Amino acid sequence: IYLLFVSNGTIALQIAIKALSLKGEIITSPFSYVATTSSIFWEGCQPVFVDIDPTTLCINPDLIEGAITPRTTAILPTHVYGIPCDVDKIKQIAEKHGLKVIYDAAHAFGVRYRGKSLVDFGDVSILSFHATKLFHTIEGGAIITKDDDIAHRIRYMRNFGHKGKEDFWGLGINGKNSE
Repeated sequence: IYLLFVSNGTIALQIAIKALSLKGEIITSPFSYVATTSSIFWEGCQPVFVDIDPTTLCINPDLIEGAITPRTTAILPTHVYGIPCDVDKIKQIAEKHGLKVIYDAAHAFGVRYRGKSLVDFGDVSILSFHATKLFHTIEGGAIITKDDDIAHRIRYMRNFGHKGKEDFWGLGINGKNSE
């Protein structure tokens, strides 16, 4: 598993969307901080909102398939107040429709599900270490993935695209955090 430290949770979302080469529509929850939706827009994608489960306040997985269109490329659910989304149903839906999954786990630092860290689920999970979070670095965030290729793309994307001092892998941004 790779954990890549970045400047904040919003940049984590934006880099995750870019690293997965997402286009078109991304299904998400309307019950999340504005950074979730603005990151989708910022990266040129269209958010498609699916209502929440009134018990968990997380995206209602029973409504996701009804929102999928030929333009849908991913699902971006938010774990709310440390309550996990239904990661099993979401995984099943994503696999059935060939969609990527990015979990906004900004409020789920340290949460475990079935003996595993909640950030072990999905193609990518992101964390925020903002001062309002349970664990914080005043500002900061992280992108977590198990995929070697995605981790490689995230590494160069968060550091201006640098491969070394004088070589570049591709386009990047200043997403790294200070020492």
